[in-house]
Amino acid sequence: MFEWKDEYACGIKRIDDEHQKLFEIGQSIYELAVNKNHVDYFGDMLNLIDDLKEYTVYHFEDEEKIMKMYEYPGYLEQKLVHDKFIEKIENLDLDEINEDTQKSILNILDFVYNWISGHILGMDMKIKDYFDGLKVSRLKK
Repeated sequence: MFEWKDEYACGIKRIDDEHQKLFEIGQSIYELAVNKNHVDYFGDMLNLIDDLKEYTVYHFEDEEKIMKMYEYPGYLEQKLVHDKFIEKIENLDLDEINEDTQKSILNILDFVYNWISGHILGMDMKIKDYFDGLKVSRLKK
């Protein structure tokens, strides 16, 4: 489900590496959710969701720091979108997840996958275009 594609690369190595890590965490959650041999995995699932939350916060802060450093004009819009996403994943209904873990997790993953891929292909590609215009090369290594 969470498969990294070259089209997601924005050409800024640090950001691309972090995006790939988000995909890896998402894939780990997906694999646990569909593993038929893992009977009671609620605790494991919560640990992975916490990993996703923590890494997302780290990534957004890092990406925003880069945007501010290079005076990216879309910074405030990005920050608002990032904050809404974090609020959404921090307010997941754990009781709902516990009732039907697999269904709830697959719904969350569907939302996360569509959000991440849409955000990268939409908003983050604008960062790429801006940096390309600035000829910022040291971030692309």
